[in-house]
Amino acid sequence: MTPRAPQRGGKPSDRGLRNEQVPVWGGLLPPRPTEVDPDLAGLVNDLNDEQYAAVTHGEGPLLVVAGAGTGKTQVITRRIAWLIASQRALPEEILALTFTDRAAEEMQARVDRLVPYGYATTPIKTFHAWGDELLRENAHRLGIAGDLRVLGRAEVVLLLREHVFELGLKRFLPLGNPTSFLGDIAAYFSRAKDEGVDAEGVAAFGQSLIDQAKAARSDQGDPAKAQELNEYADALQRLGEEHGELASAFRTYRSILATRGLLDFGDQVFLAHELLKNDPLVLARARDRHRWILVDEYQDTNRLQGSLVDRIASGSRNLTAVGDDDQSIYRFRGAALGNILGFVDRYPDTTKVVLTKNYRSTAPILRAARTLIRFNDPERLEVKIGISKDLVAVLGAPTDEPVAFRRFRTTADEADWIAHEIAASVASGRAVRDHAVLLRAHVDAGEVTRSLNMAQIAWRSSGAAGLYGRPEVRLLLAGLRHAADPEAPAPLFLIAADPRFHVPPTLLATAVGTARRTHVSLRTALAETGAGNTATTELLGRLAEIVTESTERTSGEVLYRWLRESGLLAELTREATPEADEQIRNIGRLFDVVRSRSRLLELDRVPFLIQYLEELGEAGDDPSAVDVDPDLDAVSILTIHQAKGLEFPIVFAPNLVEGRFPARGRAAPLTLAAELGGTEQVVPEDPRTPDQPNLLDEEALREERRLAYVAITRARTRLYLSAAERAVSGVRARKVSRFVAEALDLSRAQLEESPLPEEAGDRIAGLAVAPPRLPALAARGALTTDQGPLTLSFTAIEAYLACPLRYHYQQRLRIPLPPHHAAIYGSALHAAVAEFHRGQMRGEPPAIDALEAAIDRSWQSAGFISRAHEAARRSAASEAISKFRAIEMADGARPAYVEKDFTFDLGGHRIRGRWDRVDVRQLAAGERTTPIPEITSTGDVVRPTLPLGEDEWVEISDYKTGGRDDEEHGIKRAKEALQLQLYALAWRATTGRLPDAVSLRFLDTSRVATVPVEPKRIEKAHGQILAVANGILAGNMEPTPELMTCTYCSYRELCPASKAPAGRPA
Repeated sequence: MTPRAPQRGGKPSDRGLRNEQVPVWGGLLPPRPTEVDPDLAGLVNDLNDEQYAAVTHGEGPLLVVAGAGTGKTQVITRRIAWLIASQRALPEEILALTFTDRAAEEMQARVDRLVPYGYATTPIKTFHAWGDELLRENAHRLGIAGDLRVLGRAEVVLLLREHVFELGLKRFLPLGNPTSFLGDIAAYFSRAKDEGVDAEGVAAFGQSLIDQAKAARSDQGDPAKAQELNEYADALQRLGEEHGELASAFRTYRSILATRGLLDFGDQVFLAHELLKNDPLVLARARDRHRWILVDEYQDTNRLQGSLVDRIASGSRNLTAVGDDDQSIYRFRGAALGNILGFVDRYPDTTKVVLTKNYRSTAPILRAARTLIRFNDPERLEVKIGISKDLVAVLGAPTDEPVAFRRFRTTADEADWIAHEIAASVASGRAVRDHAVLLRAHVDAGEVTRSLNMAQIAWRSSGAAGLYGRPEVRLLLAGLRHAADPEAPAPLFLIAADPRFHVPPTLLATAVGTARRTHVSLRTALAETGAGNTATTELLGRLAEIVTESTERTSGEVLYRWLRESGLLAELTREATPEADEQIRNIGRLFDVVRSRSRLLELDRVPFLIQYLEELGEAGDDPSAVDVDPDLDAVSILTIHQAKGLEFPIVFAPNLVEGRFPARGRAAPLTLAAELGGTEQVVPEDPRTPDQPNLLDEEALREERRLAYVAITRARTRLYLSAAERAVSGVRARKVSRFVAEALDLSRAQLEESPLPEEAGDRIAGLAVAPPRLPALAARGALTTDQGPLTLSFTAIEAYLACPLRYHYQQRLRIPLPPHHAAIYGSALHAAVAEFHRGQMRGEPPAIDALEAAIDRSWQSAGFISRAHEAARRSAASEAISKFRAIEMADGARPAYVEKDFTFDLGGHRIRGRWDRVDVRQLAAGERTTPIPEITSTGDVVRPTLPLGEDEWVEISDYKTGGRDDEEHGIKRAKEALQLQLYALAWRATTGRLPDAVSLRFLDTSRVATVPVEPKRIEKAHGQILAVANGILAGNMEPTPELMTCTYCSYRELCPASKAPAGRPA
């Protein structure tokens, strides 16, 4: 199937098309064929003409202007699938870039469903993930270790604080509080990197300001302005010196990062861009690898991301940019609208496709959005390149309700009205989750949540307390804080007040009073007061054990011990509700945080961890809690930024008043200058050229208008706009937002004439009347049914085969487990093996010292029985890696693939994994004495994507630690290993044939157990995997207890069906 060449010609349509007209763009659509290749029909038959043109575009740059609700993600994922299915591209030749992990995961899942055969996974990544991968692959070119450590913002602030007197700061180093500016300085460095500005760029700008100051002082013009000019020159001089100071600190900061082998978040793109700019070989490889590039939400790219994409795409020029300038709302993060507005200028041969058929909102909602956004003309793509972006409502509602606007006297009245409307809507049959409240800032949520609580309406909010504010996490952190400082009153009070420990409230209150009066610790007072109370005595005994253990065990081990002692995890597991599941996942998130933070400590013990967490907290660190279950029947309360990409049947947009929306801009104490790509005008106005228009302020207003546009276009059938004259605590009257007038095409006078509700007294009396009764929420157990198709790993398959309830605990709830020495030992050895193979593939096998360093970087002093046990295991790791290296060096053979990811389709489900090692050897003529094994029960291969020669011997290996030094036992394990059978299935799916052999390579004993691939075992594995998928889809999570399985199950203490003997360690 040859690419269809787009037909050029035609002129842009007139602006102001009616809703019913079909849009026209520069470059008419190629005619859509009446017949489509049967292999591709499923990908394109249900697309409209514009979507079809975008999906089936051939080579060359493509700009897809995708309005709200027009199927943007569908176009991107269908285009990826079409490029693969039409054999224009191999999957690994395509690179799709987006901005959030959630968007990347959703896109990957859609592509997985569209491409029904085994393939090397198409890279679908965030910009930072792609940059991180490039840096790790080329770490040797940068002179840094391959296992890069990336610092978060709070960790950057701590690093700056540690070196604050080395940064050369003066103006930004008040001696009364030397660290007060460090958060702002960290943010400044981050924004500079977003714009591709390094320390030299900041220094040059500072010097230019000093030069301007000198020129201003020498200007002997109007004497009447002499004083004003001197003040202007003084301001320039000071600003220039400040930038010189910042440049010096920036250089030192970069040096500190390099010395300590660290990166910050911005480096993942900044250094990747520098690598592409300065290393022709890396650039050539990137261009060769990524012949087709697709960028989602292109309007949100910053200057550096835009340049990075252009550098790679300038090779093949097969760049698809998908975006909508009217939805560009991340200017405060550095989004450069000029990237999309100037796309056609940079790529003059661009084919432009405009998606205008809206499958989300009703015509009145789209009319309001269009009326509003046209106030941003002429700084819009529609005007710049002569296209029409008028959205056409495709899915008409039974009755197209007009957009409603309500005014209220106070924000409390406004919130009560929202709660009443939602209650009435739910009473009429709507689900609670059909409703959303969208806010300009989350600080405005308080009144709304209060009113919803009063009306007993469930709500959820992504902007609620972070991870550390969650009750289940606060209890666990209190246990660690008590272990770190047993005399501190607050942690002990929080623990003792928890009803799980049954300490009588009056007893606790008495103990607090005694501690205050007698000046003793709360622990001492509680021990004395509660001497006769069994619950109190037991609690203090448990805590004493935790304190003792905290000096001997790692933070993760102590946290797990406290989790068990508190009974929290067992209680949540028994509850088996969506809310309990969410709390368990938050506990798992806490363990992830503790694990990552504790690895930075010189000695991982609770007191040092707590000190570090508190320092991070002071620097603004509070990890996010897990996402709320999207199926939870609750009102969504979101900021408009959070709601981007979402949609709801009914949307409320309250607090639409001047000063709140559009918001008043507040300049940060330290802001990147507009001349360096920032969003603020930090250079003062030149008195010689007064009254120049502030273009930045105008762009800020346009951004706020775009944000309002995004809010409006989240609604499907009903949109309520509202404003209150006064805040509950305020006395000043507030004006209705200009955006309401613009959207509804009303004058301000008409807005102010909108009727207000009844007087406050009548409203208060009305609250006595119960809101419409809400239907009872359906009870929902924790073991909900997964939606197919599934994506499964070997770990998930193995867990389900062992016991479906173990799968539920491990894969769904992700219940945290204590660190185990065997896992730590195995991970460290695998890291060293991977380090060896990476160098081997470059022709530079690492020395033993480098492999020892790789083990040290991965090693954790946790889960061992004693220090002597840990020392013995570390010595064993050195011995194993030394023997491994010697054998590999003597052999001299290089594997064909190492640590290679795979994805393949099996029965409509995706199986993901990674081959540790694949060896491919060319056979001599007549050397093959047995035919290549084959099976009949799979139909999962359509087109191989890994090339193989005419006659090659293929062996796939998995590295193992542990095991007996017994050849017969090793062979038995290799024959029965489901993981090796899965590897063989994956190889068949991606090459069209089975491997000849599979092996287990035991690192401790240096034995290799190699067995031929047996079709009957492959067939059995195929059936097992399908049975697992069917069981999961059916919601079967019933435990299958068995003595041996339960005895060695890590969840045996939680499982109600466990047959493990009491006291037997898992």
